[in-house]
Amino acid sequence: MSAVPVPSAHLRFTSSVAKPGERGREFGETWRERVRATAEAYGELFGRAKVPDADALGARALARVDAWAPDLADEIRGIAQGAGLPVDRVAALNARTEILASGRTPGPGECTTLVALGGPGAEPVAAQNWDWYESLADGWLEWEIPHPDGRVTRTLTEFGVVGKIGINDRGVGCLFNILHHRRDGSGTGVPVHVVARRLLDGADTVTEALKIAGSAGTTASTTLTVVGGLDAGRTAVSAELWPGGIGHVLPDPDGLLLHTNHFLTRPAADGDTEPVTDPDTIVRYEVLRRTLHGRGADLTPDEAFAALADHTGGVCVHPATDGPHEFRTLATVFLDPAARALRVFPGPPCTHPEPRFPNHQGAIPCRD
Repeated sequence: MSAVPVPSAHLRFTSSVAKPGERGREFGETWRERVRATAEAYGELFGRAKVPDADALGARALARVDAWAPDLADEIRGIAQGAGLPVDRVAALNARTEILASGRTPGPGECTTLVALGGPGAEPVAAQNWDWYESLADGWLEWEIPHPDGRVTRTLTEFGVVGKIGINDRGVGCLFNILHHRRDGSGTGVPVHVVARRLLDGADTVTEALKIAGSAGTTASTTLTVVGGLDAGRTAVSAELWPGGIGHVLPDPDGLLLHTNHFLTRPAADGDTEPVTDPDTIVRYEVLRRTLHGRGADLTPDEAFAALADHTGGVCVHPATDGPHEFRTLATVFLDPAARALRVFPGPPCTHPEPRFPNHQGAIPCRD
């Protein structure tokens, strides 16, 4: 396990305008070099996956976004304008999961998610490790997005991508795990990152979020674990999106919900390729299930963090070598439904000293 330099803090940005196109343009102008660097890094990854024309696939994805979430299509166009990039290239960033799924070289699995609903009156403990390419370790930020009607979305996302992991001001959050199905990559569906952002923008409850996710029509498989705080139903459901539809995974009777990178529902599991190509997803799931069994009602944030920092089975991921395309945990993210905020720890979780949540009294403290 090689040593990994970890940044002491992460970048945050709050949009000052609320109209989608103007908001996107402000973002693109502010983060022009970062968006360009992210587009260049993904261009290299698309090339390694032997994708013949990623921009053309981006154009097709943008057409789907126009039909399903026109405000977000306007935002993507604004980002492209602000960053001085072709709009199809920024659309390709937002469809990076779909484009990688269409390539000849399958992409890696990523991410370990856990939710403990807690006892009566408690806010859920909800967190994940976001595992991705080392070459994109500096390619993300936390973005706060105001809307014209007063709603607020907060998301951890990549530069140029409209959304990913996040929470809104109503206490509805979303965690994110990639999946792989043998039907992935056929046709062009709504990008899963756009799905995550739209449900964060629009949902007041877990039910509404699931309805939004189920309406998208996707061609790259992904789990969106939707979490509701006390004011949004205090529950969690993992929505497994795949080209054949959607499956739903519920917490166990103690209130614990876990997800890694293989399907837990049928019929999607019958076409799952991940247990063959990357069976570490099975090991990580088993390690967490054994470690956290029976803890859905009383798990603390520090205990959840310790589980995500464990190297058993590769839960906490470090690159095996110093190559630019190695895979590691880029951040550990906790949702804070009480404060309607994210708590973000850059780099592998094992690099952060204890205690991580010294003031915990049933809700995660708001900021670092």
